Amino acid sequence: MPNWCKGTLKIRGKKENIINFLENGTSLLDGIWEPKQIKPEIILNSCDEIEIGNIDKEKGIDCLYLKGTRRHFIDPIENYIFIHNTDDEEQIICLEDFKAAWAIDADALRAISARYDIDIKIYGFESGMEFNQDIEIVKGKIIKDDEIQFDDYQWECINPNLGG
Repeated sequence: MPNWCKGTLKIRGKKENIINFLENGTSLLDGIWEPKQIKPEIILNSCDEIEIGNIDKEKGIDCLYLKGTRRHFIDPIENYIFIHNTDDEEQIICLEDFKAAWAIDADALRAISARYDIDIKIYGFESGMEFNQDIEIVKGKIIKDDEIQFDDYQWECINPNLGG
């Protein structure tokens, strides 16, 4: 079983690009050992929120996999994703409960950013191996991919109990 690097994944871009990423760049997982990938049913509701219509928490279909990554998930994904409107050309969504096995793969996220014309930002915490990762990707280019080490993780890290 891996250690998990956890945080909140932020996606920025045009609303249609964000929706395209959620519809085509992710999948819901059904099952644990040999999961079946289910295309998420993305609905823009009247409150200008993104709704994932086919989540079924009772059946365990509430884990969103980021395609093209090696074990990067939003687990569990919520039914509604609030869109933060900054202007007509740029919206932001925050996907809580992001986790990546062992470490966040910035190159895989770079490819997602380029393919869907979205920007990606994540600060991840990994308490097992005691490091943090600070990643920012804009228009398919890695702006920042820093691994932060600590002399005393429990004292210096701002959230030492997240991840691991």
